[in-house]
Amino acid sequence: MNFPTATATAHLSLDKSPVGSVERTVTWLITAWVVIVPWLIGGRFWWTQALSTAIGALALFLSLRLRENRRTLWRFPVFWLGLLFNAFVLCQTLNPWAEAIQRRADVYVWDLYLRNHIEWLPSGITGDYFGQSSLRMFVYWLGPWLLTCAWWTGVRRRRSGRRLALIVFLNGIITALVIYYQYIRPPTAVLGFYTDPQFQYDLTLFRSAGFIDRNAAAVLLYLSMSAGMAVACQLQARARKEGRDNGLTWIVLLGCLVILGSFFVLGSRAGLFIGCAVFIVNLFVLIAASLASGVRSPGLWVGSSVLVVGLAVMGFFLITGKGSFTIQRMGYLAAHPEQDTRAILRQETVRMIGPHLWLGWGAGSYRYVSPSYFLADGYFHSKEAYGGLAVRTDYAHSDWLQFPMELGVIGAGIELAILLFWYGYAVKLGRRLGAEGAVILVGCAGMLVNAAVEFPMFNGALIVLFSLLLASAIKTGALEPARIVRR
Repeated sequence: MNFPTATATAHLSLDKSPVGSVERTVTWLITAWVVIVPWLIGGRFWWTQALSTAIGALALFLSLRLRENRRTLWRFPVFWLGLLFNAFVLCQTLNPWAEAIQRRADVYVWDLYLRNHIEWLPSGITGDYFGQSSLRMFVYWLGPWLLTCAWWTGVRRRRSGRRLALIVFLNGIITALVIYYQYIRPPTAVLGFYTDPQFQYDLTLFRSAGFIDRNAAAVLLYLSMSAGMAVACQLQARARKEGRDNGLTWIVLLGCLVILGSFFVLGSRAGLFIGCAVFIVNLFVLIAASLASGVRSPGLWVGSSVLVVGLAVMGFFLITGKGSFTIQRMGYLAAHPEQDTRAILRQETVRMIGPHLWLGWGAGSYRYVSPSYFLADGYFHSKEAYGGLAVRTDYAHSDWLQFPMELGVIGAGIELAILLFWYGYAVKLGRRLGAEGAVILVGCAGMLVNAAVEFPMFNGALIVLFSLLLASAIKTGALEPARIVRR
């Protein structure tokens, strides 16, 4: 007769307790939203961002019904830093220095009308909530913070974090398969039903599964690939513990290879380079963890060798055979540098930071402030375009520049402090973080690198996924019991 182990008995006891009931409700509520939101056109609609905030508030409310969870929240630095950050953005919302009014309903042009405000307090721009404004961005940032706090306070078991990684990974595989299908049969609308006149000039953007922006889809893919690598690390660790190889590890790694291949047909240049880097680094972490354990797993070497060789063969075929849309697009833009305007956007963003160095222009203000800089410096002029500019954008294509421009040194500094806490805590956990936590941190770091040349932090689906994977990896490591090393 097999008797339950002490760990199994503890889990059974927790399942029947109020703590276990709250954890199940909170984790399944959040996990369901993580699966759904990427398919809602990347969470770009105002209502998906408001729904993130509502789900985060509900999950946190359910979690804080328990006194011990409330104590956990009071000791959580991200709660206080996030509270300070959201208070900063709320102050910008309630203290507008200007109001943006669209000239005509059919044109992407706004006029700014100055308003009385308190100059020494953070201030922003009030405008159409359904378009872009400080209020819209307040709701946008509030959601991921609430979801993160709910996850941190509600989770008591490592398996909840591992379940989240598995579901994110499976969602990434489905996304990759949809991208393959859309590459073979190019669509004229996102997922076959959503069209936007603003993007009809480039239908290749509609090949990015549930996203319009191919670069945002790429970020989702390598976050999902890191989640899959975390599942592989967990399976391999379990196999070493049980003294036998686990064939599921290689099925998971094959799924990671499926995701990796989609970068070659997606068209994102940064996504291809960062995705390959994330894959290689995470595979190295998996192998290093096996070496450090002192246990030799034949499946590990065979599977890793097959994956590396398969990657090399696929890359060589796609590059030399010109079968990669991403490689073709890279070559075209290299031959026509005038069509890549992002360097100008970043250059102008640097100039925008100076006048409002400490408090910023206001969250969501890039759309309204940038045209005057473009016109003054002679960029993007057009006699045909209404308002005199051929290029108008909501984003600087560099989050690391847009944050200080919109939020100032103070607001951007609070965001940086949150990131430093997460990665500093990971270093403090050391070996308790484990290989499965390390690979997720690598994927999240890839998104931070991508933020230097794109705007993933302004995508509703990506910021939710990034925040929850980061919190889950650290929390899973914190729940890992300390190892006693016997000499």
